[in-house]
Amino acid sequence: MDLKNKKSTPEGAPLTQFNGTTFEEKSEAEKLFDLIGVGAAYAVRRPKDPKVDREFRRLIAEANASGNDCIINAGYGYYRPGDDDDFEAELYFASERSRAKEILRKVRRMEEVYNRRYQ
Repeated sequence: MDLKNKKSTPEGAPLTQFNGTTFEEKSEAEKLFDLIGVGAAYAVRRPKDPKVDREFRRLIAEANASGNDCIINAGYGYYRPGDDDDFEAELYFASERSRAKEILRKVRRMEEVYNRRYQ
């Protein structure tokens, strides 16, 4: 039996399905994304491969932007905060708000310089 190319269980049922693909057909980033659990104990660290890391972070960003998920990274890796993670979640949200405000400040200053110099 060729286990390397086996795409289904012995009963013929596909392995874990997600959006019509089997687990084996998913990219490495999608497989890691599926492992993200609830609580810091189930955190998934960023992959070392830059290409996989970019896709992994894109999947997380899309999930968070959808309004149907909440995935944070409070130093342990990425996870969905559980009942015991209120403190870490609040720190993460504060950090993200601070980062967003700093980006807006920077863009405003850049626009001011641009408008003075180039207009």
